[in-house]
Amino acid sequence: MPETQKALPLAGVPVLVTGATGKLGRRLVTALAEKEARVTILTRSPERARLLWPGAPIRCHAADLTDAATLVRGLRGSKVIFHLASHSPAPDEPNIYEASAHWSVTAEGTRNLVEAAVAAGVERLVYLSSVKAMGDAAGAAGRPADESTPARPDTLYGRAKLEAERLILQAGANHPVHTGILRLPMVYGTGGTGNIARMIDAVARRRFPPWPRIQNRRSAIHLEDAVQAALLAACHPRAAGGLFLVTDGEAYSTRWLYERICLALGRSIPGWVLPLGVLSALAAVGSQVEHWTGRAMPLTRTSLSKLTGNAWYSSEKLRRELGFEPRRRLAEEIPRMVRDYLAQDLAKTPEPPGPSPVG
Repeated sequence: MPETQKALPLAGVPVLVTGATGKLGRRLVTALAEKEARVTILTRSPERARLLWPGAPIRCHAADLTDAATLVRGLRGSKVIFHLASHSPAPDEPNIYEASAHWSVTAEGTRNLVEAAVAAGVERLVYLSSVKAMGDAAGAAGRPADESTPARPDTLYGRAKLEAERLILQAGANHPVHTGILRLPMVYGTGGTGNIARMIDAVARRRFPPWPRIQNRRSAIHLEDAVQAALLAACHPRAAGGLFLVTDGEAYSTRWLYERICLALGRSIPGWVLPLGVLSALAAVGSQVEHWTGRAMPLTRTSLSKLTGNAWYSSEKLRRELGFEPRRRLAEEIPRMVRDYLAQDLAKTPEPPGPSPVG
């Protein structure tokens, strides 16, 4: 696509979103509505979806990615697709990255969507993928991984994401459709969900031990910045056929997060730490219990590896080619997230008994 082509304005453009009822999808739909796009969402539960945007002119079409026949009518007339849908395992599943439905929903479902999109004459297709498509080793090499780092996914989830990326980029190469892929790391600012929100809850409830001073590096992106990157990928002419990592440009250690959360809670940082050897022993026990019971444990070898290891990525290509500049940083967001957490916790606390206000 020539670089002289202008960015696509979204006002009045028919836009379709999959995965719209998730935290990121909800914010994206709201942003599109604010830009006066004509938004349709594909969902298996239109009745519940309509409750998320009361009064907004958003169409909800019943469809299932694994059923190609349900997609045809929903895509009719769409010019732009934002594809966010994927399989969501139950939170208590012991190995969420190996759930068999990842392939049928994410890989085969994307194949169905791409074929329907090409047949419908869709002009632009943006896929929000994950760094898991690269495999954990990519972000653990001691330097930030970039788009040139070989993708070697080590989970079914990652392999399904990589296959979905391949299908979308192939469509862009073989048909007149502008495609773009965004690989997201840990996303924060999702309103009480996500890894950082869970860590805030654990520290607040004193269920997270004083963490070892390990200077690992993990990348992240705020929900709002992820939405802005998605809009860039759809609208910027240089995004066509592109694959981009999306981060806020910083790298965070688990120890740094722990200290910032403590300070935001108004607590002093403990002068002692729980040794890594003790954590490793506890994680081994947790892994065994998870294996025996089939129930997810709070600390296992896998979760400890994530908490102590690197997941470090560079979004320099996105900045250089599309002009992406993140607006949010965790240093400013953690105090805000803690305030929101405390406010929600206070709202859940029942009022003490007292005299009736009406006598």
